[in-house]
Amino acid sequence: MNFIDLLLIFSALFISAFIVEMILTKMFKIEIRKERFINDQHKKRYRQFLMIYLIILVILFSLYIVGFLIVFIPITLIILYPILSSTIDLLMEWKYARESKRFIVSISNITVYITFIVLLFATDFFGIYS
Repeated sequence: MNFIDLLLIFSALFISAFIVEMILTKMFKIEIRKERFINDQHKKRYRQFLMIYLIILVILFSLYIVGFLIVFIPITLIILYPILSSTIDLLMEWKYARESKRFIVSISNITVYITFIVLLFATDFFGIYS
């Protein structure tokens, strides 16, 4: 698997998530958020998540380099990032901005990402590893 294959796979993932998001915003008349974070609590939780995620990523990669881990699948960890990030957004939107119905978009993003992961592993990364 080379860089172009990975780039095509990830661009297909994010383009499909973007298309689903645009369809849902039109269908449910959900306003597009102008800022990334809802409030300071959301910003704080996202930064905590990011730090923990990066620490875990570095630890797992270090264990793989040293030889304690036999298998290291960086694609899985990279794809898990948008799922976990959307989950943080979903929880904050559900708790603090439920009237905006923006949590529907977060649920759809999580669904698209999980479907894509299942599709990747079911098809051996679209036949790249076969």
